[in-house]
Amino acid sequence: MRDGRRYVPVENVSDFYRLNVPLVLGNSFTITGQGRTIKGQDGGHEVFINSVKYVLCFPIISKGGRLLISAMDVTKIIEPVMRPGKIKNASAVRNVILDAGHGGHDSGATGPFGAEKDAALDVVLRAKALLQASGYNVRLTRATDVFIPLEKRPAFANRFPNALFVSVHLNKSNTVGGTGIETYALAPRGVPSMDEANLSYSDFNLYPGHAHDSENIALATAMHSSMLRHLRLYDRGIKRARFVVIRDLTIPGILVEGGFMNNPTDARQIAGNSYREEFARAILEGVNRYQNAVAGELQYFQPTAIVAATDATTAPVIKKDPVPVGSKTSINKAVNQAASALASPSAPN
Repeated sequence: MRDGRRYVPVENVSDFYRLNVPLVLGNSFTITGQGRTIKGQDGGHEVFINSVKYVLCFPIISKGGRLLISAMDVTKIIEPVMRPGKIKNASAVRNVILDAGHGGHDSGATGPFGAEKDAALDVVLRAKALLQASGYNVRLTRATDVFIPLEKRPAFANRFPNALFVSVHLNKSNTVGGTGIETYALAPRGVPSMDEANLSYSDFNLYPGHAHDSENIALATAMHSSMLRHLRLYDRGIKRARFVVIRDLTIPGILVEGGFMNNPTDARQIAGNSYREEFARAILEGVNRYQNAVAGELQYFQPTAIVAATDATTAPVIKKDPVPVGSKTSINKAVNQAASALASPSAPN
């Protein structure tokens, strides 16, 4: 226990997923095996799974010469990424709701080549055409340059069953130095939002989106790794927040940031048709990858954060799961289950 939270030794994580014994060098660890790699370091707020960055719920710690990761991170990040096919109640995707950020009087981020609202809408319209050609039903929260209140966007998306929600944005920093892409999933209950160092009372509120914590991170993984492949910008990681558009969803959903409008290099690319087309293709690929991941089907994309985890020949074979760590349970029960499941190096066969 640390600060009232349960932690799990990284050795037990590797054993549970049938990976090799962690290689520990100084304050860093690397776990490999079956085509997968997990990396992190003492005090770090990040973990890299197959080279994709995830911002952790809580930092990695050391105790008694061992490195430990919070049980919350095992439950809410590692488990759905490593075994998306075990996510319970994940439905097949028929409807995709695309949300172009901002609109109307709300321009969003601006830069030397235009406004976020216009670039986001262009990407969404391109993605709609690609998704429809692939057989998906696509709905848009806005199809023109109009302002849609934030709370109306998830309310619209929630009307559709067997659906995913993807909110498309472009970023802006206080200086021109910000660059790269990032993806946001809803911060789990009891986890600080974004870069907050400490928990607040509101962090313990239960929102509709929490019913899909596992699907959210699986969708974020599929979409973010696809964006990295197609857009080839700096990886700012998969992060957590409580944005209204993902907080109030009753379906799985994420928010993506596809580069910085005020960074000269990012902005020049964002303004180009080829970048926007690749962005749209990344959205299509991300939806397909998610669909395959939760179905436990093999994928052949490289590099990827989920290819090995969805390969039926390399997925961990645990005949009797010690606990349903991928199931939807209360926050305390889920965390305690994860910690208990990984507390002993000898998981039942």
